[in-house]
Amino acid sequence: MIEDSVTFICILAIFNLVRMMLYLVGSDVYSYKNLKRKSQKKHSFRPTVSLVVPCHNEEGLIGTTLDCLSRIDYPRNKLQVIIADDGSTDSTLKIVKSFIRKNKAGVQMEVYSQKNNHGKAEALNNAMKRRATGSLIMCLDADSLIAADGIKKAVEYFRDRNAVAMASNVNIIENGTIIGLAQRIEYLISYHMKKAQTIYNIEYIIGGIGSMFRRSILEKVSYYDTNTMTEDIDLTMKIISLGNKKNRVVYAADCITFSEAVPSFKSLIKQRYRWKYGRLQTFIKNYHLFFSTDKRYTKALSWFILPYAIIQELLFILEPLVVTLVIGSAIYFKQPRIILFAIAIISSYIWVNIWSTVHLSIKERARLSIFAPAMYVILYTLSVVEYIALIQTIIRIPFIKDSISNKKTSWVSPERSGTAKEALI
Repeated sequence: MIEDSVTFICILAIFNLVRMMLYLVGSDVYSYKNLKRKSQKKHSFRPTVSLVVPCHNEEGLIGTTLDCLSRIDYPRNKLQVIIADDGSTDSTLKIVKSFIRKNKAGVQMEVYSQKNNHGKAEALNNAMKRRATGSLIMCLDADSLIAADGIKKAVEYFRDRNAVAMASNVNIIENGTIIGLAQRIEYLISYHMKKAQTIYNIEYIIGGIGSMFRRSILEKVSYYDTNTMTEDIDLTMKIISLGNKKNRVVYAADCITFSEAVPSFKSLIKQRYRWKYGRLQTFIKNYHLFFSTDKRYTKALSWFILPYAIIQELLFILEPLVVTLVIGSAIYFKQPRIILFAIAIISSYIWVNIWSTVHLSIKERARLSIFAPAMYVILYTLSVVEYIALIQTIIRIPFIKDSISNKKTSWVSPERSGTAKEALI
């Protein structure tokens, strides 16, 4: 029995090692291609951009976000900023209007306000349809920031006419807690992996923070749907459904955005449940993409990455058993090296990801590297969160079809750390 368990663990370990190597190789290829692209002299590319910021009861943070937007380095006659207020009942709208009146940066800012709370997706849709004029449309959450050169970097990826949607490089603003540090490292690794996903053309998630789209593709897919918990994944899948060979969904590693860490264990569970349940809603709506023989889709997407997303969650149910088997095997065979080897592998993988993140200073990379050996244990904090969220998702599966049939989802403002202002300074 023990021997069979060890064999099972070894198979999982080998699979994960191969997967990590493929991602690292793909990330290196991405970096090389991007370096080559930047070295080529090209004419100035400055298409019109509409930046839409949805908000609901954000009086504590919206001022910082507006200050950030006023510092964007992009031609003023090519940039339009729209604050889409979704029925805020606090001082959000008052703060926005006051900032616009006093705005001296010359950035074209306006507010689109809905009287009632209809949800984030509808707020975005209405602002885009009724106010946006840009050929490219970017979305930024009200608790998020974007680097001053972020839009300049983002638009470069749309020189490729097949590129229709772009994900930014989201960085977590630490809040001085272990759970905040875990999120920082988690995002750093997952977004580094997006480089490989672009190379292999298997990207299917364009997160809402700093996402950019061609206006024409948004019109073609009728903008965001309002019946899922993750409108960003849902929109990405709608775009991919048109064919991911012709309609490329890409990642911009040099378009840097920032988001606050979720401050508490309870709030993090709510976030991860929303992600898991929302992604499952989206998968059910787009089940035709799984194992599709349609030549519009890459086999890597239809036959591997999408099915693997489901398999990964199913295997994750066994996570407590796997951890128990690893520790039990080390004790049974009197081989603590089993655990030390696992820690060494994960630490090395984290180190590689940290030092490959070129937008961080050497000092910052060195600081994060110190935590790498401990991250094997610290990241299990997130594993507990993910596990609870997964169980909640499984329990609610019987209601998922009814949830999709609903036309709208509600907007509940998440708990904030309040660290965005410090990051801007």
